[in-house]
Amino acid sequence: MSRNSGESASSESSRKNADGPGRVLLVVVDGLGSRLSEGTERNLPRINVNRTRARPVTGRIPKVSEPSRTRIGGTDNTADTTDTGELQDTARVLPHEAGQEVPEFGPRVALLTPYTGGNLGDAAIQDAIIANLRLRLPGAQFSGICLNGDNFVERHGTGSFPLCGSDGPFYRMYSGRLTDHPGDGENSAGPSSEKGLNSTSIKKSIQRVPALWQCLRTIYGVGRRVYREYRHCAGGYRFLRTQDVLIVSGGGQLDEEWGGAWGHPFTLFKWAVLARVARVPYAIASVGACKITSTSSRCFLSAALRMAQYRSYRDEKSRTVAARLMQRTARDPIVPDMAFSLPSSELPPSAGSRSISRGRTVVAISPIAYARPGSWPYPNGTLHDRYLQQMTDIVARLLERGYFLVIVCSSLGDDERVIPELLERLDDRSREMVARQMHVPRIRTWKDLVASLRDADLLIASRLHSAILGFLTHTPTVAISFDPKVDGVMKDLGQTEYVFQIHDFEAADVIDALESIDSNRNLVVEQIASYQHRILSVSGLQYDNLAALALAGRRRRT
Repeated sequence: MSRNSGESASSESSRKNADGPGRVLLVVVDGLGSRLSEGTERNLPRINVNRTRARPVTGRIPKVSEPSRTRIGGTDNTADTTDTGELQDTARVLPHEAGQEVPEFGPRVALLTPYTGGNLGDAAIQDAIIANLRLRLPGAQFSGICLNGDNFVERHGTGSFPLCGSDGPFYRMYSGRLTDHPGDGENSAGPSSEKGLNSTSIKKSIQRVPALWQCLRTIYGVGRRVYREYRHCAGGYRFLRTQDVLIVSGGGQLDEEWGGAWGHPFTLFKWAVLARVARVPYAIASVGACKITSTSSRCFLSAALRMAQYRSYRDEKSRTVAARLMQRTARDPIVPDMAFSLPSSELPPSAGSRSISRGRTVVAISPIAYARPGSWPYPNGTLHDRYLQQMTDIVARLLERGYFLVIVCSSLGDDERVIPELLERLDDRSREMVARQMHVPRIRTWKDLVASLRDADLLIASRLHSAILGFLTHTPTVAISFDPKVDGVMKDLGQTEYVFQIHDFEAADVIDALESIDSNRNLVVEQIASYQHRILSVSGLQYDNLAALALAGRRRRT
């Protein structure tokens, strides 16, 4: 049987198994894949690399980023797919257990994440999965399907491909080094759909008829998006044909908050369909569920879950939410956030902040831009102002009591802006003490953050991964929670008495909790170490399963 006829048979089977919103796109992409496999070439524009600042990519659909060294072409792949969500008999194929010889160039692993380079928690997750899979698959090659391919290639892997084909508010493609997080106020809206119409000579004439102008604008915008999505699907299919496994790599990816239903929910669904058409194993690992309210999001995400060959969730709440989307996910495993699985060899030494503390107790503070207008998809200026006021009060009280403060951030751009806003609110007496009792290190990577946290005796954290990275260094932590995911991880580690809610916390209560946790330091550190030890086996089993999928995909492709 020829390759084209084989693909046709598999495509027919896929159409029979697909349901819901998957059926329509599957048929469209299937036909596209058949034409591409016959040799049709599409020259997609390249990302324009800027090594000094990040900028949104507008106007064109980018191809694989220039530094990637990943080939886009019609490599044959005959991997079978299933919609059962179960992985059958995988552990026995692992070379590190069975003594098999691993090729010099190992499997090609594609990691899917809405990562731009700004969220240091997402960065830590990618490094954790890469480090653990390399222990099992020496020579494995990693590519990122993400929102900033240049950053992924520079810091994590060897290749990249754009995550989405169309930009939207708080969800768009970037290139170059990231200096700002995607949530930049009005600039966060995607490229204007009026650009083509604005360049026409008849614009003014059409604008004299408002109804006609609005109708033409809408038609143009829809048509432009459809065309961009078509081209993105074409390139995505070709890219996946060079990969051995596609892994949705952790983080809160079951979420519509950043970009709406047509942001990440649609993106997950689209890549799940492309993986099935390209016959590449597709897995979802340690993901979290956040905001899912719209019918469209539920349809997209339930279809994406159904098409996965392996699924796991980072906490019980996320699995419960997923079970509402697809009932049989209630049997899927819970595997804690993959940042917890960072090997000790990946952790950096301390940054040396303790040497300038003059013997004072060091408290690290990691603020958040929660509800900040221009930085959060659902702004609340009153709530953010209250948060800043309480945090300022915490800083002033700690300075007064003689603590040495290290101010850090776990999300570049937005959280960095909160730091000067917080310090500007200090009174004159507190400002006089800042020079002697405060240090603001330069944070650009998750390793910079961990290095600073290694010097801290205590931590006040507002983001999930600032708390998790603090736990990696066995730093007792008081959390100011903005989301149930923060409550969940504090509960898992037995630290519920040290968590406060961002909507109503009081500075005095946080100070009391900080002094209480300091007096119980030995017990708290023991609880953190015990939790990390308990999750080693379940994390290791997940990496074994993912490695098995990658090897299975490689064997079928070759």
